[in-house]
Amino acid sequence: MIRVFEAEEDVAKVIAAEMKEYLGDENPVFCLASGSTPEKSYKQFSEMIKGHSDIQKLKIVSLDEWVGIEKTSEGSCYQMLNKDLFSLIGLQEQQVCFFDGTAEDLDEECSRIDEAIKQNPITFSLMGVGMNGHIGLNEPGSKVIDYSTVVDLSEKTKEVAQKYFNQPTNLEKGITIGLKQVIDSKRVVVAITGAHKAEIVKEIFASGEKKLPAQEMLGFDHIDFYLDAAAAKHLNLNQ
Repeated sequence: MIRVFEAEEDVAKVIAAEMKEYLGDENPVFCLASGSTPEKSYKQFSEMIKGHSDIQKLKIVSLDEWVGIEKTSEGSCYQMLNKDLFSLIGLQEQQVCFFDGTAEDLDEECSRIDEAIKQNPITFSLMGVGMNGHIGLNEPGSKVIDYSTVVDLSEKTKEVAQKYFNQPTNLEKGITIGLKQVIDSKRVVVAITGAHKAEIVKEIFASGEKKLPAQEMLGFDHIDFYLDAAAAKHLNLNQ
């Protein structure tokens, strides 16, 4: 389902409320995108659940990370999520299971995250969509994968990602959970906001042919796309 809201703040408010709802699950496990799109949702969520005892049972499993980037480095996926959410809600280190992009054995790192998801299935996923339609670091042109993997980054992803770093940073590979692992979450929200995403939104919903990872998320009852009016400006939802 597609839901269009007037403003980005409205999208954030609804997502934050859903995060609070799923925090009430018996074993809440969240898989969350980093970056500018979900930042407002995390801020609202952190304000909603201040003093909430259920936060102690929340587990976070990693979505993705840049290969070769230290987790504490400016621009790492971990650092962004830690700044925008983890530090705001007082998550303890043992509550977060995150990819180490500097691990010597990246295949072993993939297996570690896969085992974490197997032991604690994801109950709520919040995804963003890249400028090229990627989900996590599942890039266009790659097959739908079942499990975590190391990927070659597209030129578009490498270009856009530079905004997260203080200086030009060499990015060639990423490590990400599989698209099927996202789809298998109990609940998935895909958030897309801003006029700069309008063209990729148009492409995602223009055809039934699945060329983009984001298109693989269409057609599931438990997966909704939340857009603001700016991102949805090219859609004709009355058809």
